[in-house]
Amino acid sequence: MTGSSVAIASAVAALAGLLACSSAASPPAADGGFGGDDASADAPVSVVESGSAADAANAADGRGEGSTDGQASSDAVASSMDGGDSGVDGAYMPPPVGAVCSQTATWGTGTLLSISTPADDELDSITADELTIAWTEGSGSSATIEIADRASNTDAFGAPQSLPAGQFTADRVSLSPDGLRLVVVNADAHGFSELTRSARTSSSAFGPAATGSYATLNGVLAPELSYGDPLLGADDAVFYYSVYGGGQTATLYRAARLLSTDPWPAGAALAPSAGLAAQGTLRRRPTGISSDEQTLFVWDEVMGMERAAWIDMSTGAYNVFVDLASYELAAPASSCHALYYSAPGATSTDLFVVTY
Repeated sequence: MTGSSVAIASAVAALAGLLACSSAASPPAADGGFGGDDASADAPVSVVESGSAADAANAADGRGEGSTDGQASSDAVASSMDGGDSGVDGAYMPPPVGAVCSQTATWGTGTLLSISTPADDELDSITADELTIAWTEGSGSSATIEIADRASNTDAFGAPQSLPAGQFTADRVSLSPDGLRLVVVNADAHGFSELTRSARTSSSAFGPAATGSYATLNGVLAPELSYGDPLLGADDAVFYYSVYGGGQTATLYRAARLLSTDPWPAGAALAPSAGLAAQGTLRRRPTGISSDEQTLFVWDEVMGMERAAWIDMSTGAYNVFVDLASYELAAPASSCHALYYSAPGATSTDLFVVTY
């Protein structure tokens, strides 16, 4: 074989190896991370609000809603995240592209969503395309799960359909990316179920709860543990959730699958991060995940505020934090130029969207 033939054969072999690595879903590493070096438990970067302007232009896309919540502008600036190359079976892998969500985004005054009600409205889920939203209206025995749709993200949401929340735990729910499935925590907090509908319209009612893709996860927890905070990724291939109780501090888990029709396997705890660890009964609860999974949004019960955490790709740990202050229960759109959240309104907690 000539020298050029050997070079071509080597190149083809290397390419085949890379394609083989990318053809299957990559489950979390044994420590719950995304691979790479051992996870770091270093303390997170604590970020305070700053007067610096973001390098991204302020968006004025007018998402079909009218009044504002009167919040003060919140400028949050974080230290840069470590990058680093990573290897798969010894092959060179390029450094990751920049995160979809900017650490230096300037989130200004939010716009009230017209679907807000006189009762407290706590955001549960927004699809990445911004066409379907779910929230919990009210509390206690009178609480309901509301789901509303729209044809375009510049339209107002239509009239919602309601589901009684009492048949599940008082936990948040999560929408599938296509808005056709709703994930709930079972009443015993030891399993998940999903409700499905055939079309993305208010006239297409969700059916009864069924085990669906969650059979592997259900019924396996120790009595002192509970599930919570279901969160489906934008590609329907990852599922974040909480396992809490029993004094454990690592409460955030991630499961991954190859196809949206596959059952969810047992997940693994996220790589250790001081900023995500539970303290006593107070937890860091996932509320949203960016479309590239590089940014996790959490309601921090320890600090009493919403925060966003960026992943260190070299360790798999979410350990670079930005405080989002009053943007409670936040969840991003696919591009991360819009953030949906709950906040105090005129007389109750309402639903808002803010852009940058």
